[in-house]
Amino acid sequence: MENEKIVVAQKKSTLLLYIICLVFACAFTAWLVFDLEVGDGGSRMKLLISTPLGAAAARIFFAVFAVVCLYAAVVLTKRLINGKPLIIADESGITDNSSDIGFVPWSDVKRIYLVTMKHNKLIQVELECPEEYLYRLSGLAREAVGLNMKLGYQPISFSLNGTGKKLDKILAELTALWERNK
Repeated sequence: MENEKIVVAQKKSTLLLYIICLVFACAFTAWLVFDLEVGDGGSRMKLLISTPLGAAAARIFFAVFAVVCLYAAVVLTKRLINGKPLIIADESGITDNSSDIGFVPWSDVKRIYLVTMKHNKLIQVELECPEEYLYRLSGLAREAVGLNMKLGYQPISFSLNGTGKKLDKILAELTALWERNK
């Protein structure tokens, strides 16, 4: 089929909800970091944090968690403002905007398959030579994709959560498009 195009984008309302939840989690954990008290007198978490060492460990944990939440909120805000779909596929190849790998011609795709991780299903696009595409990523993104690859996942790996698309349908369409054009 000529000019067939598959576009997978996250719903803006879902992205906004994720961002609000992350900002709330960041603010709440930051409040915990600065409002922890040690000892018996008025301690909000005295059962868990009854020593100065316990309080310090909790502060470090909550501070790291707040930074991670803030980073995720910034990434999702950029995605919301940017407005690019996560994945675009046509007869020439697949464009991955979810990890910023960008365009990959079908000739560089080895296979497309589904994996289940916990209760989440991911579409994986296995590349013939993934190292060629890693240089396109920023340092932090390259590290994240490299870690995923060490865990057995592919550089192009995406979930359809928050897109409103049916996973089986998109997987079948992607596979058929790849088969016709590889």
